Amino acid sequence: MKTYYTKALFMLEVLIISLVLFSFSFSSENSDTCGISIEKSYNQQILGKNIGFFIFFKNNSSLSMDAIDYTVTYKNGFDEVKGKREFTWQAGNFFGPKLPGETLKDGSTTWIDDANKIEIVIKRVHFTDGSSCKSFH
Repeated sequence: MKTYYTKALFMLEVLIISLVLFSFSFSSENSDTCGISIEKSYNQQILGKNIGFFIFFKNNSSLSMDAIDYTVTYKNGFDEVKGKREFTWQAGNFFGPKLPGETLKDGSTTWIDDANKIEIVIKRVHFTDGSSCKSFH
């Protein structure tokens, strides 16, 4: 009986420490570039460093998307830029093109000091019919 309470107390302590050390920022982007919108994004920090993010892109176009280039700008609470990186997702062997109406989940690990929020800009999108579209941001 004593070991059950010890385990439960340990799990509670781990949960509390995890909530204190890790924090998630949830942001919702409402851009629509080339028929692709950003449904939501999550960004994770630990000990003052941005360690990663997840983005959900929705294909609102009538075409199947097979590649997307986007830029992530990392900012602090004063909207000062702390870093900027470019990313590409492409359909391949394991993941096929995203059909109209489907959602693409993409993300990356990062290590950016003093950044607690992200800004996402879609740069260009490529479709399976060979057409592409560029953003003018």
